[in-house]
Amino acid sequence: MTGVIASPTVTLDLAVIESAAVYFPNSAKVHARLASQMVESQLDGQQSHEMVADKAFQHAIKAVELSPANFEYRILLSAAAELKGDGDAAESALREAVRLAPNNVNVRWQMANLLLRVGKLEESLPEFRYVAEAYPGWLANTLNLLWRASGGEMAVLERVVGDSAKAKLIFAMFLTEREMFEAAARAFSRSDRASRLQAPETGRVLEAFLKARQWEWADRLWRDTMSNGSEADQALFWNGSFEHSPRKGLSQFDWQLNASRFAKLSIQEGGKSGQRALRLDYLGLDTTRLEHEAKHLIYLQPGTAYRLECFAKPERLVTEEGPQVAILRADTGEMLASSAAVSTAASAWQWLAVDFVVPADLPAVTVAIRQIPRYRYTEPTQGVIWFDDFSLKAQ
Repeated sequence: MTGVIASPTVTLDLAVIESAAVYFPNSAKVHARLASQMVESQLDGQQSHEMVADKAFQHAIKAVELSPANFEYRILLSAAAELKGDGDAAESALREAVRLAPNNVNVRWQMANLLLRVGKLEESLPEFRYVAEAYPGWLANTLNLLWRASGGEMAVLERVVGDSAKAKLIFAMFLTEREMFEAAARAFSRSDRASRLQAPETGRVLEAFLKARQWEWADRLWRDTMSNGSEADQALFWNGSFEHSPRKGLSQFDWQLNASRFAKLSIQEGGKSGQRALRLDYLGLDTTRLEHEAKHLIYLQPGTAYRLECFAKPERLVTEEGPQVAILRADTGEMLASSAAVSTAASAWQWLAVDFVVPADLPAVTVAIRQIPRYRYTEPTQGVIWFDDFSLKAQ
């Protein structure tokens, strides 16, 4: 009977539970259920807040007395004491809960928040750090709380972040959202490269930098994550020969291949100078249009002239006009320059080049393979084109 009354899944009027507490005076569960319902409701329509708070406190005490080893009743007693306005009693009850269940993350979370509410910021930090290390997913909420409580004091935030790469990346994301880009970059860089390569938070941080138009920081942090120190990794155009496989979630400054109804794009063996190249297989549809199916973001110096070179090899290509290599603004997609179209006249590797000047107001461009039909209808494009050996030099 007491199990049914004490169950939070069974809806009962407060008066019924009060009667049960009188009938079962030695049931810790019933007293706890009554105290919990009073804490949650705070008012029953006939009694004052103070009276309800006091009764909730007394029933919580009774539950603790009847079951002193139950840490959850200590949490309930703390909530009732805080409702009653007794901060010292609330803190004392929670400290006892921590003693009884030192490894329970929820208890430590309750302790941290109570200390913060009563103005004991310094004492709350070890509790918050414990929670963040146990459950990194709670770190963002923790940082939000401490940001407001400390007035944005970095030293306070850093003390709860912990040593894991995941925590440092969550911290970097938090700082990026507040436009503290230099601090975010420091937090990002303090995580080890091997962990960054595996963590999904890495790509989210980089995307946040790009969304905020922090092109230089995004490029620097991305290269620091992706580079293994080889000479090819230092080139202006990353992975121009397609020897690296783009990583899922980390292709911000690498090739991005997207689905198309007009062509299938893939990186396969068959490169001009290396082992692999980009293969474009047309699907034989009329009015073929390619815009964003193959693109590559590059960070460059504003106002500087560059030349992009690459090679293309057609196979059985039938088209009214082949694709071009285009240079686009990274923000709006406006075309700045383009190469000649891939020719159907020969099946050998063709050299393509495009000269362009980076906009003065934007240090980033997108390289894309584009095929835009001139008319509302064009004959189907058929065949295959290979692309390889993209390189970039300042003029």
